[in-house]
Amino acid sequence: MDRTAILNNYVTDMAAVEKHIFEAVDRQVQDDDTQRYPEALAALTEVRDTLSRHVAALEAYNASTEGGGLKETLKEALTGALGVAAGLYDRLRDEDQVSRMIRDTYTALGLASISYHMLYTTALGLKEEQLANLALAHLKDLSPLVVTLSKTVCRVVARELNEEDKMIDASIGEEAVRQTQEAWDGEHVEGVA
Repeated sequence: MDRTAILNNYVTDMAAVEKHIFEAVDRQVQDDDTQRYPEALAALTEVRDTLSRHVAALEAYNASTEGGGLKETLKEALTGALGVAAGLYDRLRDEDQVSRMIRDTYTALGLASISYHMLYTTALGLKEEQLANLALAHLKDLSPLVVTLSKTVCRVVARELNEEDKMIDASIGEEAVRQTQEAWDGEHVEGVA
């Protein structure tokens, strides 16, 4: 397989991953339950807008390469069912819906992040500096979103539990944010190979 085909495969996969995440997050932003949680709405809207920019940039890159546009069209047709399945899964939840949306989005951004690690490494290895820079910039866009979601989910869980009369003190959300964020401090991640 030649260099262009390898890069087209990676870029097409990355665009498909982010497009499907975008579609799920767009549904979450429009959900009536999400509207009741301004912090969740803001975080999910930022994720959606970032993913939209990423997909456009990846599609533009792919369209500028030989064969990239056709490969992307075929990938869309093959992966469309995944978006439908994700939409069905969204509708199966009854309780704690917004916190689970945030959890699912956090998980999906983990997939996108590790995929950008792969895309960056591939582009670097194949001496495609423009794509390497794009992949690294997109990864840097996702990192703060993951942190924001990790904080937001604690606050939303506390509020959902309080509203469902499952917990008396909704203020524990802030304590949960403080404690869980410590898991990401230098002491806990330094020295990891």
